[in-house]
Amino acid sequence: MSDYNYEIIKASVIEWYEKVLYELKDKGEIILSKNSDDALIIDFDFQNCIAQLSVTNSQFVSYQFVYFEAMDVEISSLEETKPIYCFYDDDAMQKVDVIGALDEAFIFCSNYKVKEDASSQP
Repeated sequence: MSDYNYEIIKASVIEWYEKVLYELKDKGEIILSKNSDDALIIDFDFQNCIAQLSVTNSQFVSYQFVYFEAMDVEISSLEETKPIYCFYDDDAMQKVDVIGALDEAFIFCSNYKVKEDASSQP
């Protein structure tokens, strides 16, 4: 049996969320917004961006089960509303690929513009 179906990936993402929550401390905010049979939604509030992680079993989306999108919190024009980071799974992925991609997304968002902020302070 494949290690990649909706129930398995949703359970794995919940485990990942609990690990991140434990390690997060004061690095940002993380909120489990929805956990139902058909969807898991987790919202992130980082220092310089916000993000949302969704795991769904919908047939009407362009990804398999998982999407993660992050946006800059300082949007000054409509043209800047594109995500600064995004990840979508597909049917060729395995659980380990998704968890690795979520780790990368979390690191990216945690570090987004942090060096800029530190260098601009006297």
